Amino acid sequence: MASRVALAGSFGLDAKGTERAFHELGVNTFFVGTRMKGLIEGLQSLVKAGHRDELVIIAGASIPFGYSIARELGQVCRALGVDHIDVFLLYWVQAHWYVTGKTWPAMRAVKESGGAKALGISCHDRPMARELVDELGLDALMIRYNAAHRGAEKEIFETLDTAKTGVIAYTATRWGRLLQPVGDLGPMSGPECYRFVLSNPSVSTVLCGARSYEEIASAAAEAELGPLTDPRLTEVKRFGDAVRSTATGRLGFLGA
Repeated sequence: MASRVALAGSFGLDAKGTERAFHELGVNTFFVGTRMKGLIEGLQSLVKAGHRDELVIIAGASIPFGYSIARELGQVCRALGVDHIDVFLLYWVQAHWYVTGKTWPAMRAVKESGGAKALGISCHDRPMARELVDELGLDALMIRYNAAHRGAEKEIFETLDTAKTGVIAYTATRWGRLLQPVGDLGPMSGPECYRFVLSNPSVSTVLCGARSYEEIASAAAEAELGPLTDPRLTEVKRFGDAVRSTATGRLGFLGA
């Protein structure tokens, strides 16, 4: 079973911090790419120490063409010294054609061969993401969700069977914007951002791009406190709406 907080390792956490997160905090879920040196080295050590069956490794393919799927899966497996990935995603699906042609058959093939235990996508387009859950029979869906971007509650979570499709949430701090006040509102703390996301029962796990062991430890400890409750939950939603109202450029275009 995936830990509620998953460690994403592209922000500077070293191998020792990765191993400590597993041994001391019970963090067993890791979002990994081949360029995440500290996380790769930490996972290599955990695998060599015999902990592979306790780990939930999330990785994916970034090129939406069939020929790239097995290649990108193999690159991650070789980097980690493992023979399979637990959750393999097709990243950043921006249009339906990303999953047509030979691409999704190639994704299914890696699951059928045992190279991946579960398949999913990451996607900003919530209505399309929800449709693809049913069309493709997705095991997992990686979607943006935080106090400022709560549209997934109605567009995805209300009709999603979470017993069949696990939700991986990311951008819990909205790229750090929720850590800054808006007028006399806010801010939230980093750990509280993760706690807010996990307050929604539809979310299976939330990614934490920790830059230090202390950051992942704080997030994991906050998650243990359970869902946010009123009056703080109402305050957080009000602050999130204020943050969203200030969105400009690309971030604003991505919507609620």
